[in-house]
Amino acid sequence: MAYPFDRSGIEPGPDGIRRYVNLPQNVPAMLRSAVDHRPDGEALVELGGERVTYRQLWDRATRVAGGLRAAGVQPGDRVANRLPNGNDWVYAFWGTLLAGAVVVPVNTRFAEPEVRYVVDDSGAGYVVEPGAALPDGEPLETTDQGHPDLAAIFYTSGTTGFPKGAMTTHENFLSNVETCLRCLAVDRAEPVSTLISVPLFHVTGCNSQLLVVTAIAGTSVIMPAFEVQAFLRTIQDERISVLTTVPAIYWLALQQPDFAENDTSSVRSLSYGGAPIAPDLVHRIQQAFPTARVGNGFGLTETASVSTYLPHEDAAEHADTVGYPAPVVDVRLDDPDPVSGVGSCSSAARTSSPATGASPSRRRRRSSTAGCTAATWPASTTRVGCRSSTARRT
Repeated sequence: MAYPFDRSGIEPGPDGIRRYVNLPQNVPAMLRSAVDHRPDGEALVELGGERVTYRQLWDRATRVAGGLRAAGVQPGDRVANRLPNGNDWVYAFWGTLLAGAVVVPVNTRFAEPEVRYVVDDSGAGYVVEPGAALPDGEPLETTDQGHPDLAAIFYTSGTTGFPKGAMTTHENFLSNVETCLRCLAVDRAEPVSTLISVPLFHVTGCNSQLLVVTAIAGTSVIMPAFEVQAFLRTIQDERISVLTTVPAIYWLALQQPDFAENDTSSVRSLSYGGAPIAPDLVHRIQQAFPTARVGNGFGLTETASVSTYLPHEDAAEHADTVGYPAPVVDVRLDDPDPVSGVGSCSSAARTSSPATGASPSRRRRRSSTAGCTAATWPASTTRVGCRSSTARRT
């Protein structure tokens, strides 16, 4: 099969790493474009909460930015976001960026010692706490950030010790958005809606759902907490068109006795990741969502979410693989075992973090993505795309 994704509008940078041309200047500029395009279109819907237009989102985010500045937050400072899924999380996210600061999403499942570690390690001087009022002040828009400037620090789950901070630049965010739009084959001319059933502190919920839909002025429907019947009702009631979650949630949804009573015909794109998926479950998903293109996304926190994608045409037959490299991603299999073919897969891309590891607070604030490579993961060669993996995460 020929390479399946659009590679137009891509050129190599001075370091040889491919990049998308004509990206917005920064992430707030992407939001501003959506506000200008659909000011009265719905940007956010919190289940059980408020429905928010793009105009309202911008107004509230700029007031959060003003409140942060009044509290002493300066461009480049770190702001930790401890909020759970919901509209307030999004206001805090955009408000931090509009203040020119760096977002540090904090895993809400962390124990207090882990939370303290992330706050201290990132150098966060301000923490948005659950139960406290959001910062509020005169509207503020900081718009001079460039592609190499640091935008966020996402912390890994700490499977080998304390969590490690992956520094994410504006170009990392924007490149992943463009990658997702191309891999999912989303129609950019039509309003879309996505159902965020995974945590926003994770790169899947934030980078590959919230930001992707925002880029095309669509609607993010946010579940404050997952509940399978609410998940199914929302697909039907909100006419969800882009669905992304983990295989376990799809399995649970398909197990519901009343699944067939729910209308899934609005779903045009369906993806999964974060864990291996059985070929049988892929077949069941395709049958349950017959109007959807189905695919598997693979990546790391360190790659701003998506590094490879297995498209609809190969999803069932090659469910044991993670597909093809994304349009601006180069991958390489190092030191494959002569018998099993398993080795370490390395990637270099504009989505790759410029730095990971201890104490991002001690790293310079304005970081370049030039020449960076992502972490490696166990992989082997396959007939389709680049790799299969025993350590999938997105």
